[in-house]
Amino acid sequence: MNQKVAIVTGGTGALGRTITDKLSDEGIKIYIPTRDIEKFNKVYDRSQKDDMSEFNLKMIFSFNCDITDENSVIEFVNNIGALESGRIDYLINTAGGIDKPVKTAELATESLMNMLNLNFMSAFYFSREVLKFMVKNKFGRIISFGSKSSTEITPERFAYSYSKQGVTELMNILSEENKNYNIRCNTIIPGIIDTSANREWGSEDEIKKWTKTDDIAEIVSDLISDKFKSLRSTELKLYNSI
Repeated sequence: MNQKVAIVTGGTGALGRTITDKLSDEGIKIYIPTRDIEKFNKVYDRSQKDDMSEFNLKMIFSFNCDITDENSVIEFVNNIGALESGRIDYLINTAGGIDKPVKTAELATESLMNMLNLNFMSAFYFSREVLKFMVKNKFGRIISFGSKSSTEITPERFAYSYSKQGVTELMNILSEENKNYNIRCNTIIPGIIDTSANREWGSEDEIKKWTKTDDIAEIVSDLISDKFKSLRSTELKLYNSI
């Protein structure tokens, strides 16, 4: 009954997987929205590991959900709430994406809306819906991810930067609006994250400076704990080493 419950969007991605594993190791039950259940099963299938001597049963589950579709998100969150008797303690919004660089004067409306839906609207839908449970329980932690390009002028990245600026503003306002319910919202703003996809174009020297997913997962774990209970509406910048 005391087990904490979390939703991790983007849980099958490189960053989401690391955060999910970290929180699951700490005994938190995780729910991941996905449009590809087969991919989820492949990512979290431990049965094929060569060394099963340190096998731990992890409470990681997934249901179909389109994170850019409002009704799909509402259904997903309500299903989790029903399964967990109205309990949703944490929301970690890692889902998102980046488009190709393009000058703003040549930016297609479709591309702009795609970035807004993927990065901002998904975080908005999930945050709004989980807050309905968190407010009732007078407890909640929401962490979303911004971008360095949203904190400085970044040519040819308007759609991405604008969508990420919205995420940061969303976290700040929600945290202030719900501070009397023991709800904290924070934004992590990483530089380039060390993932297999990014390693395809990064040089060896560049990769050494990138932010590691394990480091981000540690910070997420700390932020949702009481260790940093005074941090709300905070933007934590995890820029690359120099």
